[in-house]
Amino acid sequence: MHRQQILGSGIIVGTLLVLSLVAAGVMQHRASVQGSGVSLLWTDVGLLLIYGLAGILALKQNSHNWVTASIVGAQIGLIVGGVGIANHLIEAFVPSRPFVLVISPVLLTLALLGAAGAAAWERTGSLTLAVVSGMCCAIVATLITLCFAISFNLRFAARVDWQLREAFVASGMVDRAGFRVRNILEASSEILVRMPLLAICLAHAGAVIQAWMSRESRRTLVLAARILAPFVFAVGAAALWHANAIERAARPPFVLSGVVLSGVSLCAGYPIWSALHTSKSRSRGENS
Repeated sequence: MHRQQILGSGIIVGTLLVLSLVAAGVMQHRASVQGSGVSLLWTDVGLLLIYGLAGILALKQNSHNWVTASIVGAQIGLIVGGVGIANHLIEAFVPSRPFVLVISPVLLTLALLGAAGAAAWERTGSLTLAVVSGMCCAIVATLITLCFAISFNLRFAARVDWQLREAFVASGMVDRAGFRVRNILEASSEILVRMPLLAICLAHAGAVIQAWMSRESRRTLVLAARILAPFVFAVGAAALWHANAIERAARPPFVLSGVVLSGVSLCAGYPIWSALHTSKSRSRGENS
């Protein structure tokens, strides 16, 4: 239970840190909350309060399986948060990124969210707790990423302003610092919503695939590992690659299909590895 208390307290502290950073940015540059900026601010505050409530809920849980699933998700969330930090640094210091460098952090995040659900199902046998694991993964990763990204954007204002120069001109705002903080508010609201939604879908998918893989023969697992999963991933990656090469207005169908196909194939990564590892251990046991 001690680990559960650390998780719940960590989520609450992380939420308060993000709220404090948002408040500091807005107080320094009040132009950021003029017009539509006010609704962005209150959206962020409301979403962060929900995250804080999730931390309080984590503190109150005493079910062994619930604790197991949430801790598994939180541990993977630390890795996803590291991926988010690395991606933010790459965006800041590598102005012209090749498509592979752009899409790799996204694909790694999809794989890890799926792994959170699969690993939780492996330990608890519950789809509900698999989703709980994915949610904990998303919450921890989002708070880590936001704490770093907002701090970086406030500290290295000149570099961020240079990155946003074209968007600033198109916005019609006259206060560059105010636009930077508004961009922080907008990006925060997006990640606060998108990560839990992705976690619900991918953790559930990872758990379902894990449940299926655990019942299949080794021959089926090898077929899935060598042919099925790579083929589905290749089709999804090709759709994303094509979307990157066409006009923005025509991208949504290719982006959606690419994310779904690549996400499902990546969710199969941990289940395939786990099932093959278990199958190999059983074979060794029978032979001995």
